Amino acid sequence: MDALRIDTAAELTLPALAQLFTDGFRHYLLPMNFTAAALAERVCAEHIDLAASRIFWSGNTPSGLALIARRGRVSRLAAMGIIPEARAQGVGRKLVARILEDARARGDARMRLEVFESNAPARALYERSGFSLVRRLIGYEGASIAPMAAPLEELDPARFSQVLPPDDSLPWQLERASLAAPPTGARCFTLEQKAFAYVSGVTGQVAWLRGLFTLPGERRRGHALRLVKALAAHFPEQRVSVPPLLPEGLAAPFFTAAGFGPGALSQLEMAQDLG
Repeated sequence: MDALRIDTAAELTLPALAQLFTDGFRHYLLPMNFTAAALAERVCAEHIDLAASRIFWSGNTPSGLALIARRGRVSRLAAMGIIPEARAQGVGRKLVARILEDARARGDARMRLEVFESNAPARALYERSGFSLVRRLIGYEGASIAPMAAPLEELDPARFSQVLPPDDSLPWQLERASLAAPPTGARCFTLEQKAFAYVSGVTGQVAWLRGLFTLPGERRRGHALRLVKALAAHFPEQRVSVPPLLPEGLAAPFFTAAGFGPGALSQLEMAQDLG
Protein backbone atom coordinates (compact mmCIF):
# COMPACT_ATOMS: atom_id res chain seq x y z
CA MET A 1 0.00 0.00 0.00
CA ASP A 2 1.16 3.54 -0.75
CA ALA A 3 0.56 6.80 1.11
CA LEU A 4 -1.22 5.21 4.04
CA ARG A 5 -3.08 7.49 6.43
CA ILE A 6 -5.95 7.49 8.90
CA ASP A 7 -8.33 10.46 8.92
CA THR A 8 -11.73 11.43 10.27
CA ALA A 9 -14.82 9.89 8.68
CA ALA A 10 -16.35 13.38 8.63
CA GLU A 11 -14.38 13.94 5.41
CA LEU A 12 -16.78 11.77 3.42
CA THR A 13 -20.41 12.31 2.51
CA LEU A 14 -23.03 9.95 3.92
CA PRO A 15 -23.49 8.18 0.55
CA ALA A 16 -19.73 7.62 0.31
CA LEU A 17 -19.59 6.35 3.89
CA ALA A 18 -22.53 4.03 3.27
CA GLN A 19 -20.76 2.58 0.23
CA LEU A 20 -17.53 2.09 2.19
CA PHE A 21 -19.54 0.44 4.98
CA THR A 22 -21.13 -1.92 2.47
CA ASP A 23 -17.79 -2.70 0.78
CA GLY A 24 -16.12 -3.25 4.14
CA PHE A 25 -18.59 -6.01 5.01
CA ARG A 26 -18.49 -7.76 1.65
CA HIS A 27 -17.95 -11.54 2.06
CA TYR A 28 -18.43 -11.07 5.80
CA LEU A 29 -20.30 -13.42 8.12
CA LEU A 30 -23.34 -11.13 7.84
CA PRO A 31 -23.02 -9.00 4.67
CA MET A 32 -24.58 -5.55 4.92
CA ASN A 33 -25.96 -3.29 2.23
CA PHE A 34 -26.23 0.20 3.67
CA THR A 35 -27.88 3.26 2.14
CA ALA A 36 -27.13 6.81 3.22
CA ALA A 37 -30.57 6.98 4.89
CA ALA A 38 -30.00 3.76 6.85
CA LEU A 39 -26.58 4.96 7.97
CA ALA A 40 -28.03 8.31 9.06
CA GLU A 41 -30.60 6.49 11.24
CA ARG A 42 -27.87 4.41 12.81
CA VAL A 43 -25.73 7.48 13.46
CA CYS A 44 -28.67 9.09 15.25
CA ALA A 45 -29.79 6.09 17.33
CA GLU A 46 -26.36 4.85 18.40
CA HIS A 47 -24.78 8.27 18.97
CA ILE A 48 -22.10 7.66 16.35
CA ASP A 49 -19.62 10.52 16.19
CA LEU A 50 -18.44 10.83 12.60
CA ALA A 51 -15.71 13.26 13.60
CA ALA A 52 -14.30 10.62 15.99
CA SER A 53 -14.83 7.78 13.50
CA ARG A 54 -11.85 6.88 11.35
CA ILE A 55 -11.13 5.96 7.73
CA PHE A 56 -8.00 4.13 6.61
CA TRP A 57 -6.77 5.47 3.28
CA SER A 58 -4.43 3.88 0.76
CA GLY A 59 -3.54 6.75 -1.50
CA ASN A 60 -6.88 8.17 -2.64
CA THR A 61 -8.78 4.97 -1.90
CA PRO A 62 -10.66 4.48 1.39
CA SER A 63 -10.04 0.88 2.45
CA GLY A 64 -11.21 0.65 6.04
CA LEU A 65 -13.80 2.23 8.32
CA ALA A 66 -14.19 2.33 12.10
CA LEU A 67 -17.44 3.89 13.35
CA ILE A 68 -17.19 5.28 16.89
CA ALA A 69 -20.19 5.92 19.11
CA ARG A 70 -19.85 8.09 22.21
CA ARG A 71 -21.92 8.67 25.35
CA GLY A 72 -20.22 10.69 28.02
CA ARG A 73 -16.80 9.21 28.76
CA VAL A 74 -17.62 5.83 27.23
CA SER A 75 -16.95 5.04 23.58
CA ARG A 76 -17.99 2.08 21.48
CA LEU A 77 -16.58 0.62 18.31
CA ALA A 78 -19.96 0.43 16.59
CA ALA A 79 -18.61 -1.21 13.43
CA MET A 80 -15.33 -1.86 11.69
CA GLY A 81 -15.08 -3.03 8.10
CA ILE A 82 -12.14 -3.53 5.74
CA ILE A 83 -12.59 -3.85 1.98
CA PRO A 84 -11.62 -7.34 0.74
CA GLU A 85 -8.62 -6.08 -1.21
CA ALA A 86 -7.04 -4.62 1.96
CA ARG A 87 -7.67 -7.47 4.39
CA ALA A 88 -4.86 -9.44 6.08
CA GLN A 89 -2.55 -6.42 5.71
CA GLY A 90 -2.77 -4.98 9.22
CA VAL A 91 -5.44 -2.38 8.48
CA GLY A 92 -7.72 -3.55 11.30
CA ARG A 93 -4.87 -3.56 13.81
CA LYS A 94 -3.88 -0.01 12.86
CA LEU A 95 -7.47 1.24 13.02
CA VAL A 96 -8.03 -0.27 16.48
CA ALA A 97 -4.77 1.21 17.75
CA ARG A 98 -5.80 4.62 16.45
CA ILE A 99 -9.30 4.64 17.95
CA LEU A 100 -7.89 3.61 21.34
CA GLU A 101 -5.29 6.37 21.10
CA ASP A 102 -8.04 8.86 20.22
CA ALA A 103 -10.23 7.69 23.12
CA ARG A 104 -7.43 8.11 25.64
CA ALA A 105 -6.68 11.57 24.26
CA ARG A 106 -10.37 12.50 24.79
CA GLY A 107 -10.16 11.32 28.38
CA ASP A 108 -12.56 8.40 27.84
CA ALA A 109 -12.77 5.85 30.64
CA ARG A 110 -13.87 2.82 28.63
CA MET A 111 -14.20 1.45 25.10
CA ARG A 112 -16.88 -1.14 24.28
CA LEU A 113 -17.68 -3.30 21.25
CA GLU A 114 -19.57 -6.39 20.10
CA VAL A 115 -18.24 -9.08 17.78
CA PHE A 116 -19.93 -12.15 16.35
CA GLU A 117 -18.78 -15.15 18.36
CA SER A 118 -17.93 -17.14 15.22
CA ASN A 119 -15.70 -14.37 13.84
CA ALA A 120 -12.45 -15.79 15.20
CA PRO A 121 -10.05 -13.38 13.40
CA ALA A 122 -11.86 -10.30 14.74
CA ARG A 123 -12.01 -11.75 18.25
CA ALA A 124 -8.29 -12.44 18.17
CA LEU A 125 -7.58 -8.89 16.98
CA TYR A 126 -9.59 -7.36 19.80
CA GLU A 127 -8.03 -9.62 22.41
CA ARG A 128 -4.53 -8.73 21.20
CA SER A 129 -5.54 -5.07 21.40
CA GLY A 130 -6.42 -5.38 25.08
CA PHE A 131 -10.18 -6.04 25.05
CA SER A 132 -11.67 -8.52 27.52
CA LEU A 133 -14.88 -10.51 27.43
CA VAL A 134 -17.82 -8.94 29.28
CA ARG A 135 -20.61 -11.36 28.38
CA ARG A 136 -22.23 -13.38 25.63
CA LEU A 137 -25.19 -11.89 23.73
CA ILE A 138 -27.80 -14.18 22.20
CA GLY A 139 -31.00 -14.00 20.17
CA TYR A 140 -34.13 -16.07 19.78
CA GLU A 141 -36.26 -17.30 16.91
CA GLY A 142 -39.99 -17.45 17.54
CA ALA A 143 -40.62 -20.59 15.55
CA SER A 144 -43.18 -22.10 17.96
CA ILE A 145 -45.12 -19.08 19.21
CA ALA A 146 -48.86 -19.79 19.33
CA PRO A 147 -50.54 -16.71 17.74
CA MET A 148 -53.45 -15.26 19.67
CA ALA A 149 -55.26 -12.18 18.42
CA ALA A 150 -55.65 -9.38 20.95
CA PRO A 151 -56.51 -5.66 20.76
CA LEU A 152 -53.02 -4.25 20.34
CA GLU A 153 -52.64 -0.50 20.64
CA GLU A 154 -49.90 1.02 18.51
CA LEU A 155 -47.94 3.91 19.98
CA ASP A 156 -45.26 6.30 18.79
CA PRO A 157 -42.16 4.05 18.65
CA ALA A 158 -40.24 6.46 20.89
CA ARG A 159 -42.77 5.70 23.63
CA PHE A 160 -41.03 2.41 24.41
CA SER A 161 -37.89 4.16 25.63
CA GLN A 162 -40.01 6.43 27.81
CA VAL A 163 -41.49 3.58 29.87
CA LEU A 164 -38.08 2.01 30.55
CA PRO A 165 -36.27 2.76 33.80
CA PRO A 166 -32.66 3.96 33.64
CA ASP A 167 -30.36 0.93 33.32
CA ASP A 168 -26.72 1.23 32.35
CA SER A 169 -26.13 -2.52 32.60
CA LEU A 170 -27.61 -3.32 29.18
CA PRO A 171 -25.75 -3.61 25.87
CA TRP A 172 -25.38 -0.32 24.00
CA GLN A 173 -28.09 -1.05 21.42
CA LEU A 174 -30.63 -1.87 24.13
CA GLU A 175 -29.95 1.15 26.27
CA ARG A 176 -32.77 3.65 26.60
CA ALA A 177 -30.76 6.24 24.64
CA SER A 178 -30.55 3.91 21.61
CA LEU A 179 -34.27 3.10 21.66
CA ALA A 180 -35.20 6.78 21.98
CA ALA A 181 -34.29 7.42 18.32
CA PRO A 182 -36.21 4.69 16.49
CA PRO A 183 -35.57 4.00 12.79
CA THR A 184 -38.25 4.59 10.18
CA GLY A 185 -39.58 1.03 10.32
CA ALA A 186 -39.76 0.78 14.11
CA ARG A 187 -43.10 0.22 15.85
CA CYS A 188 -44.27 0.11 19.45
CA PHE A 189 -47.25 -1.92 20.68
CA THR A 190 -48.96 -2.28 24.03
CA LEU A 191 -51.62 -4.35 25.71
CA GLU A 192 -53.66 -2.14 28.04
CA GLN A 193 -50.62 0.04 28.80
CA LYS A 194 -49.27 -2.77 30.99
CA ALA A 195 -46.81 -4.53 28.67
CA PHE A 196 -44.93 -2.89 25.80
CA ALA A 197 -43.09 -4.27 22.78
CA TYR A 198 -40.59 -2.55 20.52
CA VAL A 199 -40.29 -3.96 16.99
CA SER A 200 -37.25 -2.38 15.37
CA GLY A 201 -38.31 -3.36 11.86
CA VAL A 202 -39.46 -6.09 9.51
CA THR A 203 -36.96 -7.65 7.13
CA GLY A 204 -38.29 -10.30 4.79
CA GLN A 205 -39.89 -13.01 6.88
CA VAL A 206 -38.77 -11.71 10.28
CA ALA A 207 -40.27 -9.10 12.62
CA TRP A 208 -37.42 -8.09 14.94
CA LEU A 209 -38.50 -7.81 18.57
CA ARG A 210 -35.80 -5.69 20.19
CA GLY A 211 -37.56 -4.75 23.39
CA LEU A 212 -40.22 -6.19 25.72
CA PHE A 213 -41.16 -4.57 29.01
CA THR A 214 -43.88 -5.04 31.61
CA LEU A 215 -44.56 -2.35 34.19
CA PRO A 216 -43.21 -3.50 37.59
CA GLY A 217 -46.62 -3.58 39.27
CA GLU A 218 -48.10 -5.74 36.50
CA ARG A 219 -45.50 -8.50 36.33
CA ARG A 220 -46.17 -12.24 36.70
CA ARG A 221 -49.69 -11.81 35.34
CA GLY A 222 -49.06 -13.08 31.80
CA HIS A 223 -49.16 -9.68 30.06
CA ALA A 224 -45.84 -10.13 28.23
CA LEU A 225 -46.75 -13.64 27.06
CA ARG A 226 -50.09 -12.43 25.70
CA LEU A 227 -48.33 -9.52 24.00
CA VAL A 228 -45.87 -11.84 22.25
CA LYS A 229 -48.71 -14.08 21.07
CA ALA A 230 -50.60 -11.01 19.86
CA LEU A 231 -47.53 -9.86 17.91
CA ALA A 232 -47.34 -13.27 16.23
CA ALA A 233 -50.97 -12.84 15.18
CA HIS A 234 -50.33 -9.25 14.06
CA PHE A 235 -47.43 -10.34 11.83
CA PRO A 236 -48.82 -13.55 10.30
CA GLU A 237 -46.34 -13.51 7.39
CA GLN A 238 -43.31 -12.96 9.61
CA ARG A 239 -41.57 -14.87 12.38
CA VAL A 240 -41.20 -12.79 15.53
CA SER A 241 -37.53 -13.08 16.50
CA VAL A 242 -35.06 -11.41 18.84
CA PRO A 243 -31.72 -10.17 17.44
CA PRO A 244 -28.53 -11.38 19.18
CA LEU A 245 -28.36 -8.47 21.62
CA LEU A 246 -29.69 -10.03 24.85
CA PRO A 247 -27.28 -10.94 27.65
CA GLU A 248 -27.26 -14.71 27.90
CA GLY A 249 -29.63 -15.89 30.61
CA LEU A 250 -31.74 -12.72 30.71
CA ALA A 251 -35.41 -13.82 30.81
CA ALA A 252 -34.45 -17.19 29.30
CA PRO A 253 -37.32 -19.14 30.98
CA PHE A 254 -39.83 -16.62 29.60
CA PHE A 255 -38.60 -16.92 26.03
CA THR A 256 -38.62 -20.70 26.19
CA ALA A 257 -42.17 -20.74 27.59
CA ALA A 258 -43.32 -18.29 24.92
CA GLY A 259 -42.22 -20.59 22.09
CA PHE A 260 -38.85 -19.10 21.19
CA GLY A 261 -35.84 -21.21 20.29
CA PRO A 262 -32.13 -20.34 20.16
CA GLY A 263 -31.08 -17.90 17.45
CA ALA A 264 -28.53 -18.87 14.85
CA LEU A 265 -26.04 -16.12 15.76
CA SER A 266 -24.44 -14.98 18.99
CA GLN A 267 -22.16 -12.09 19.86
CA LEU A 268 -19.53 -11.38 22.46
CA GLU A 269 -19.58 -8.05 24.23
CA MET A 270 -16.03 -6.90 24.96
CA ALA A 271 -14.58 -3.86 26.68
CA GLN A 272 -11.34 -2.20 27.67
CA ASP A 273 -10.75 0.21 30.55
CA LEU A 274 -8.68 3.16 29.36
CA GLY A 275 -7.56 4.71 32.63
